[in-house]
Amino acid sequence: MSSSRSPNGRGRRARSLAAGGLVLAVVAEVSSAGLLGLSGWFISSCAVAGAATFSSFSYIAPSGGVRAFALARVTGNYSKRLVLHAAALRRVAIARSGLFDRAAANGRAQADGLWSGELLDRSMADADSAGMALIECTTPVAVTAALTVGAVLAVAVSTSLAPAAVLAAGVVLMAVIAHRTPGTAREAEQHTRKALRAELVTAVDAWTEIASLGAAEQLAARTTARFTRLDTARETASRRRHRTALTTGLIGTATVTATAATGAPDAPTFVFVALLSLGVLAQAEQLAAAAEAGATARAAHRRLTTSVPLSARDTTAPEIRSWFTEQGIGFADYALAPMALRPGRVLGATVARGAVLVVTGRSGSGKSTLLRALASSLRQATEDRDGRPAVAAVAADDHLFTGTLGSNWRLADAALTDDEIDELLAELRLNDSGLTATTPVGPGGRQLSGGELRRVYLGRALARNPRVLIVDEPTTGLDDRTARHVLGVLANLPDTTVVIALHDVPAYLEPDGRVTQLPLDHTSQEAP
Repeated sequence: MSSSRSPNGRGRRARSLAAGGLVLAVVAEVSSAGLLGLSGWFISSCAVAGAATFSSFSYIAPSGGVRAFALARVTGNYSKRLVLHAAALRRVAIARSGLFDRAAANGRAQADGLWSGELLDRSMADADSAGMALIECTTPVAVTAALTVGAVLAVAVSTSLAPAAVLAAGVVLMAVIAHRTPGTAREAEQHTRKALRAELVTAVDAWTEIASLGAAEQLAARTTARFTRLDTARETASRRRHRTALTTGLIGTATVTATAATGAPDAPTFVFVALLSLGVLAQAEQLAAAAEAGATARAAHRRLTTSVPLSARDTTAPEIRSWFTEQGIGFADYALAPMALRPGRVLGATVARGAVLVVTGRSGSGKSTLLRALASSLRQATEDRDGRPAVAAVAADDHLFTGTLGSNWRLADAALTDDEIDELLAELRLNDSGLTATTPVGPGGRQLSGGELRRVYLGRALARNPRVLIVDEPTTGLDDRTARHVLGVLANLPDTTVVIALHDVPAYLEPDGRVTQLPLDHTSQEAP
């Protein structure tokens, strides 16, 4: 896997795009303000020269400057939109991937309800807020700062320090007000809206059961109450924004008036200072929205990195000692609990790079628990060498999100193209069912069969090209022919160590030099 396709490569690419986008945004807004001020000065100078007898001035340099600012403004605005949105989308993809990596590393994610309902909706929205903060918060602040510095210097050179100081003071005052009054209205509105959406989706999915229980009226009353809270939250947010906009607008008007009236030696300079100040203060008015977006993004980042389902260690998880080398993986000191049909014992195993370990046992024997413990331990023991993912785990009850198959797989690798996804689908024989990158999967993947879901989960993990692939029950819901093919794919990954859980080893996958078995139901310690 190339570095541009690895998580570290995607992170560096996102940072480079963000830096380039900020530079383009500064160029575009500085050009806009410069165009506004220079055009006003140029028109005023032409008017003054035309009104005075035998008066003239050179128009060549100013007209050239106007054209240069106009071209820079158009080019900068178009380029910044492309680059900033690309950078923001990459940040969103990285934040979502990090969300699922942390969840997969924690065995409590399923028990704590991470994959369902409002918490999942909130986590995905938080990832979006953290990623889009580049456009909504960082860019307006950076542009305002750069534009203010340039405008203050231009006003100071063209007039004196007094109007420049007035302009700087006005921008600083607007920034202080914006910073002090973001509040939590937007956060409350978003929280209420997401809770309402989650409940409506749940109600639609379970409508038959709700109707049979006679709970439709209760659900309607609760939904109405949530709509009322949403309207209240929106009104609160609207009033707060209106007060902030009114205050900053009054400050901006006073600043423009004071700046233009302080020390302008002639009419063209007066117009230049007034229009330049107007451009800077119009940009400064965006700081209120930026502060609100920043508060939302910080809260989202805090939840993503500190919420219990994503970061808390599972103190009840079985202890296991694992290691990772270029030659493969190994684990030891795993205490297998005793059962009625087997004694307890301590397990250990080594698996060579490119080889397959098949953990077998009846339902309830502890296969899934062992795989979760091994995945979590290996993630902690493995150092990132080249940005290639260390471990990808496919749980028996994995999850798909509403959307297309391609949008789900791009959670694993945002750079995947439709053609690459279609190749992976063909490799897993999902194209036989007519599945493509643009196929809708429905809520939770409900438009797919159980066997298709298992292969879609597996394909998403394979798209990451992990060093270690851990799969729980990869053949569930598959016919014998398809199961044979899927296990053949897993057994032929020369650069990936594979650990899978099965009830029994099928005849076509009998242990050999590359495939070993670890039976959990065996009464003797038979670790390879």
